[in-house]
Amino acid sequence: MRAVALAFVALLACQPVANAPSSQSVAVATPSTTSTPSATPAPTAGVLDARFGLVVLAASRGNTSTANVRSETSDAVITAFMPQERSWTTLSKTVSPDGRSVAYWAPVDNGPVLHVRDVSGGGDRMVFTGARQMYGNTFAWSSDGAGLVVAIDNGCQEICPGPQVKELWTVDVASGASEKVASGKFWLPAVWDRGAKLVVAGVTGPGGYLVAHDVIDLRQQPYAVRSTEVRPAIIGRLAASGDARFVLLSVDSGGTSSLSWWPLAEPQKRQDVAFDGATAAWRPGTSEIWWVGGLTPAGCRVPPCAGTELRSFDVVTGRTATSRGSYGATLAGFRVDGSAAMTVDRGGGPESLIVVDVMTGQTARLAVGGPFVRLR
Repeated sequence: MRAVALAFVALLACQPVANAPSSQSVAVATPSTTSTPSATPAPTAGVLDARFGLVVLAASRGNTSTANVRSETSDAVITAFMPQERSWTTLSKTVSPDGRSVAYWAPVDNGPVLHVRDVSGGGDRMVFTGARQMYGNTFAWSSDGAGLVVAIDNGCQEICPGPQVKELWTVDVASGASEKVASGKFWLPAVWDRGAKLVVAGVTGPGGYLVAHDVIDLRQQPYAVRSTEVRPAIIGRLAASGDARFVLLSVDSGGTSSLSWWPLAEPQKRQDVAFDGATAAWRPGTSEIWWVGGLTPAGCRVPPCAGTELRSFDVVTGRTATSRGSYGATLAGFRVDGSAAMTVDRGGGPESLIVVDVMTGQTARLAVGGPFVRLR
């Protein structure tokens, strides 16, 4: 089965369209119970924008894939590269916050090398190299796009005859300067807030379950690691808002799911959100969490499965909104400027994205090909 992986990027050195700014208040509002439906979306090809594009993982052999960059309006290949994967690298935040660079491992093992590449076909730079006995794992961009937080390990997971070596590093993209900031856990980095000098990362254990989430405080050495255990362990994923002010945790256990959020370094202020989707994502440039709801058939996770509602919740104001129409069953993410939501349609035939213009509610179908789509 050929896997097609997508990540959303900005092309042609475009300046992203400004979004309505999210509130800068640190106060957290009590969630509102009101909902603001919008008009039913109307399909239109005009929704697609050539200034933005995708990274499509079009073919793979072993742990090496061919990744092609294309625009929303054309499947012509703009540039290509060959990332390598292992373990939980598929959970990495590959694309920079401005959508103009991608990071990837090549090679991923026995001295892993992390590259940063311009999506428009510019230079490819090696920004981090691990020791020979180490292997690359999950990474995430800093919220300002100037750095990366990177997890590596020695490949000794679960049942292993030797000692486990697990490390977390920060990398400055411009200079290549790197620093080991923590060790001893299999981390799944979510974000590095360089201004606040904080890193947030999930912690995984046997079977790939999320067993904790940590805040690594880089303000004073030795760096403190504050850990919040997750009991029982869950199949869940952390994601940080674009400004690194908030973190969400989405959990999908097949027919049931849950969603919660908290201020970046204050997990004790966790709040739950009524949630009926499979995945959730922050809309860039806002404090809004979005997901696909109204799944048909109810609670479905495999085809035939479709969404009838696109829902959002603003963690600052408590405002909720619902757009009703025909969508893919899961939210893959957003165009990097937040102007369009991307939902995955697995409803027969080649898989595609249903692109939803956030302001107008209009939709367009974007074929990506392949029998299976994985987004990151």
